[in-house]
Amino acid sequence: MREFGVDVPGFTLHPDDVIGVDRHPDIMRSNGCCQGPSGTDGLNLVCMGCAVEVGTRQADCYTDNQVILEPRAVCLSFADD
Repeated sequence: MREFGVDVPGFTLHPDDVIGVDRHPDIMRSNGCCQGPSGTDGLNLVCMGCAVEVGTRQADCYTDNQVILEPRAVCLSFADD
């Protein structure tokens, strides 16, 4: 982790590996500096099907580019490519 990074508990994935999510309707959840959301304002991703908060996207200049899924809100599934 970077010196100024933000630790969020959950399942960490690359953003390209996450499907079925959309940005949180509360734009204040996506605050960031220059590259994208910092992930410091709570869950900022919702399920596209039911609008439940499911994860946090971090993509700012001082965070890693990642999605952290909330373990209580998601079911992990794996598919062969």
